Amino acid sequence: YGGTMILQVPQLEVHAGEILAVIGPNGSGKSTLLRVIGLLENPTAGEVRFKGEVVRKDRLLAARREMAMVFQDPLLVDDTVFENVTLGLRFRHVAPSEIAPRVQAWLERFGIAGLAQRQARTLSGGEAQRTALARALVLKPDLLLLDEPFSALDQPTREALIEELAGILREDRITTVLVTHDRGEALALGDRVAVMM
Repeated sequence: YGGTMILQVPQLEVHAGEILAVIGPNGSGKSTLLRVIGLLENPTAGEVRFKGEVVRKDRLLAARREMAMVFQDPLLVDDTVFENVTLGLRFRHVAPSEIAPRVQAWLERFGIAGLAQRQARTLSGGEAQRTALARALVLKPDLLLLDEPFSALDQPTREALIEELAGILREDRITTVLVTHDRGEALALGDRVAVMM
């Protein structure tokens, strides 16, 4: 950025079905790396490959549609939990008859089915993050990107959600890259841990 080197990664491979945790201090380039992997930012040099193929400009949107991202802030719209989880499916023009059962299944997996008709603005931090995770996973992404999704949560909520998510990711074999500065999170979720300095 502005002539300053922010991120230099000679090579990084994420294996199908694995959870790669990337840890490092603030300012080490973790979030920039995640944005490059998620095709939200173009690297000034090198290439990004997705499923073994170099992602070219004409395939950018198609590749992005096979990914989902969850941020530290859940970024929910001012609507119900159910409608928030349907958002990506509607953007992808999934058949309406398929939406409700998929959404219901993910609300149940995250233990928030009872909140389906609650307004997002009334949710606790943990409930909001569960909603954001359900919204990402209902898309059946080939790659899930997590940018410090637990850092704003209190300790008991964080620990419970990490355990829940770890079970889901391992059961469904969802390829995941998690960025965190918390070593405990990295060790609890990651199959491999990459350290950025």
